[in-house]
Amino acid sequence: MIQVYNFKLIKSGNEVEVYQYKTKNMVRGYKRRERLKEIKQKRDIEQLNMEKYKEELSEKKCRSEFSIARTRSTIRRIINANPQLKKFLTLTFAESMTDLTTANRLFNLAMRRVVHGKPEFQYIAVVEFQKDVDYFGQKKPDGGSIHYHLLCSIKTILERTQFEWERWFANRYWKNGFVKIEDVDAVDNLGAYFCKYLGKDMFDPRMFRRKKFFRSQTLNTPIEMTGYEARAFFEKNLKQLEPKFRNSFKTQWAGEVDYKAYTLGSGTNYETS
Repeated sequence: MIQVYNFKLIKSGNEVEVYQYKTKNMVRGYKRRERLKEIKQKRDIEQLNMEKYKEELSEKKCRSEFSIARTRSTIRRIINANPQLKKFLTLTFAESMTDLTTANRLFNLAMRRVVHGKPEFQYIAVVEFQKDVDYFGQKKPDGGSIHYHLLCSIKTILERTQFEWERWFANRYWKNGFVKIEDVDAVDNLGAYFCKYLGKDMFDPRMFRRKKFFRSQTLNTPIEMTGYEARAFFEKNLKQLEPKFRNSFKTQWAGEVDYKAYTLGSGTNYETS
């Protein structure tokens, strides 16, 4: 069923984003084949209108930046929808590891070990590269070593010190190097905090067409509402609140957009319909 709307709301836990489309109506519900056909036709027209190679490169760069911004938003929303992720875990390799395929395989094996021993374990993880130069400023031939940042729900063992827990986790689950754990209970917007690790590395050539993040399939997903449903939620739960952030912007696909972000009070259940 095709749906046309100009008002959208995304609820990620207690964080809510509101989009008001001012000059264009958004459409969703196309069959995949019809949508792909439309996209192809549009791209063909755009390519015919390209006059210079530089313009094509500029468009590709814009699309890449948009894709990365969308990935960051997806990660931020997933995190905000899962307040149980309260531990910040960093996994590094004992020896330099620059091959992403090998590193991801070892990471996924480690995650399976943890889930096998602790089925309640949940996580979201991103890849980061160390600096491409060494302590003396010399460029590393294969670039910086890979490591992983995770937000997870694992519980530490109270009888152990932090160092003892990190060593225990490394020996039992992450057998490739070192572990660092931190509490992040005091962080207000955990999604934004975590996304700071998604800067320049997402533009790294080694990440081209590679998976940008990993997550447990059991995590809560953000709730998206459009049209009447979104307006009803707004009137009931947000109308009397002051947005914590607002912005207006314009894009090729969406036209002029008014954006507002709200934080709902904690400890209250909010109806989504």
